[in-house]
Amino acid sequence: MRTLVLWVPPPLSPRPARVQGGLVTSSNTPLTGSPRAEVPARVVRPARATTPTSAPARRPLAVDPEADRVVGLVQRLRAHWTRSGADIATRLRPGVEDAQLDAVERQTGLLIPRAVRAWWRAVDGVDPVRTTFRTSAPTVGPGGWVPLRLEDAVARATGQGPGLAAPPALLPVFARDEELIAVRLGSSRAVVEQLVLADDGESYQHAWRTGFEDLLSTWADSLLAAVIWLPDAHDWVTDPFALQALPHAELLD
Repeated sequence: MRTLVLWVPPPLSPRPARVQGGLVTSSNTPLTGSPRAEVPARVVRPARATTPTSAPARRPLAVDPEADRVVGLVQRLRAHWTRSGADIATRLRPGVEDAQLDAVERQTGLLIPRAVRAWWRAVDGVDPVRTTFRTSAPTVGPGGWVPLRLEDAVARATGQGPGLAAPPALLPVFARDEELIAVRLGSSRAVVEQLVLADDGESYQHAWRTGFEDLLSTWADSLLAAVIWLPDAHDWVTDPFALQALPHAELLD
């Protein structure tokens, strides 16, 4: 008679759950002090170095200190004309474009100094003032000079009128009857001179010569006290004593 023996395997113990960073019990509570389970090593690849994309470099704007100073002087003159209520304050014509100035340079074959270009870019002459008794061109005040339009200046420089022609290589900027304040072309520095034209149209005399900026600055200084606007007469009056106290008084005659 054979005896049948049955083998029963021992009960399996519960296998602890594996979590990142250590072991937990079957109740999912941390097993404090238990050895860390081996976690497969994680390969961390270094970030690829990227070259920052820089914005395209902007070309610096052209700086022209001489032109900037002239613009500032024009603003000073405008402020004085407006404050006094002078006719010229409301009769100034808008400035011209660079293309028009370039065309004049091609026509004359000579460069216009930068300071004078800045003047015409800001002011292209004046419109006439019409009253009950007369029609006249408003003046800057000191000396009774009338700012010329670029078109009129070129006409006088080329002998096409109105008025007597300016001498060669001189471009009129301001006029007073047959007298001109003209700039010498072809020079980088803006030098202006007062010209008294002869009746024969061929000869002239110099009264003075100065820098264009000095002329505008002297005019602006004189408008503070020495040159006063009379609204009823639509004209300027000059205080001779205050005038003589100013530097470069000859530019105000």
